[in-house]
Amino acid sequence: MIAPQAVAPSAQTVARRLLLAGAAGIVLTVALVAWSILMPVLVPSSQSRYCGEYTGCIGYLFLMWEYGRWMALVAAWPLLRLLRVRPSWQAALMAAPYLLAIWQVALLIKWASPAAGINLILLSGVIAYPAAAWATMPHVPRLVRFLTAGVALALYAVTWPIVG
Repeated sequence: MIAPQAVAPSAQTVARRLLLAGAAGIVLTVALVAWSILMPVLVPSSQSRYCGEYTGCIGYLFLMWEYGRWMALVAAWPLLRLLRVRPSWQAALMAAPYLLAIWQVALLIKWASPAAGINLILLSGVIAYPAAAWATMPHVPRLVRFLTAGVALALYAVTWPIVG
């Protein structure tokens, strides 16, 4: 008996999948930024330890970066599933090394150009989730998946001592 081969999907199916994955990246980024903007409005600054007399409520931005990005990574799986990007759990898992590498490069770039680094951080989901959605398509060989994730993790490892 001959094993069935994975059939390459049509260009329209691939484009739809990549657009929906990019939309997930946008939604997650907008949710994080909205959270950091709304928290000072919802919590009075006199009762919040993240607001200071001279700095305002900039502490929420640091919370968004430190904890929110990991929560967004976890929230990606249900969002990708809701948007019908299949296999959603594999795409969300594959996006993790891509995001780690992009964030490290963004922190490295931020030293030379703060605006470019921040823009790369804000666009990281739009880059990583479509790349992960493409890499987890059934017709893409496993070797490509492992190589792309390995390159992303290697980039992260190389930039880690520089950025810290």
